[in-house]
Amino acid sequence: MRVPIMVFTGLMAGIGLTSLAASTDVLAQARSLSDAECRAAREGLAEHARLSDGVRRDLDRRAPGAWGAQAPAAAPAAGPGRADTIRARLAKIPEERQRLEDARVGAYMRLDFAQASQQAQQIQALESEKANLEKELAGLPATSAGPSQAPVASSSPARSSAADRISCRDISAMLEAAVRTRQRELGAKEGQAGVIPLLALRGQFPEQIAQELAAQFAAWPEASTQVGLLDQDGTGRVDAFVDVPAANIFRLYRQRADGTLTLDVFALPGRPGNPAYGEMPRRIEETTIRQIQGTMPDLLAVRPAGPVRILGETGEFAKVQAFALAGNYAEAARIEGGGTRAMEFQNLRGETVRVIEMIAPTSNGLLLRRVVTTPRTHGEEQWEETMTILRPVSSWRTEVEVRRATERRSAAGVSLAPRSASAPVAFAVDR
Repeated sequence: MRVPIMVFTGLMAGIGLTSLAASTDVLAQARSLSDAECRAAREGLAEHARLSDGVRRDLDRRAPGAWGAQAPAAAPAAGPGRADTIRARLAKIPEERQRLEDARVGAYMRLDFAQASQQAQQIQALESEKANLEKELAGLPATSAGPSQAPVASSSPARSSAADRISCRDISAMLEAAVRTRQRELGAKEGQAGVIPLLALRGQFPEQIAQELAAQFAAWPEASTQVGLLDQDGTGRVDAFVDVPAANIFRLYRQRADGTLTLDVFALPGRPGNPAYGEMPRRIEETTIRQIQGTMPDLLAVRPAGPVRILGETGEFAKVQAFALAGNYAEAARIEGGGTRAMEFQNLRGETVRVIEMIAPTSNGLLLRRVVTTPRTHGEEQWEETMTILRPVSSWRTEVEVRRATERRSAAGVSLAPRSASAPVAFAVDR
């Protein structure tokens, strides 16, 4: 096995403890917004408000009564009849929508875009049914058959009723405040520039979803230092997160109802960089996460959410990493000595994370080695090492072996407890 151990060890010893502080200062608006820019900002603000109680409250303070103007003056009665029928149906719709959403993601995983499109259309039909039922329920007259109850809150308030009351002069500041509110609600550090509270995804096809995500992330390479948090239905919890491993490539990690994680990849059509993330690496990563029982919080904790500081990098790392991400393991293995990189960044909680990545050829494949250091209490650190060995046995099958180990260390790198290693996990992945 030709592994540059000396380079790897040297980079490990050279890692500093300097923290990265992502600036949260908001730049003053230098010019007036055009009509198109103002309209786009209002639409974004309205969508954030649709997904967040906190943003709706902030908007209501700035535009009193805007949401209430959409509601009836009298609450519907609690007696039997059409109102109870509507409420019963509304109670069932979320469960049906979740089943369709799970099926749609499964169809994307199988690359069955026709089935995914059908399920997306069914989801849209459910949303329309829900909106119509809520509108009908709100319009039902109150009766004396029973005591009145509080108005039923609509989960889809008018998209622009309150946002339209904010002037173009103030819309940028309100949008910034909405983003900070949603960062806080979704468990991130408020004001961190690399954390993007995503708007709900509406696309029916992968290309449409890629375009929606591209509109919310910065341009490459800044996008590589950002992480998007997706709360698709405004429940206040993270349903999925998105990162950008290469130009015009978006990876969506999502936790299903049964707790398993799925990984979907969306590429901008007709853009350079589309071949940069292959189907084989996607399947290997998704299977690895399931085999080691990875969780979304664990994965999120080791994603950059702000500027990345490169502590050291060998000359061939970028080249060998590009081959590995594309799934071209044979070409990656031909680079003598492979490549190594060490970097430091802040995660979405504002914690400083250090990562060392090494890619090296072996006698019959490729070795991917990753060491992640995260802070713990009392000045201690958690070191987690993952070593993945890839053995392409044919043009369509790759055998994979994953070894993991953890160790508790002091800030100076001194071991504080015996190293803990899990049993190796082996599996094969087909194209």
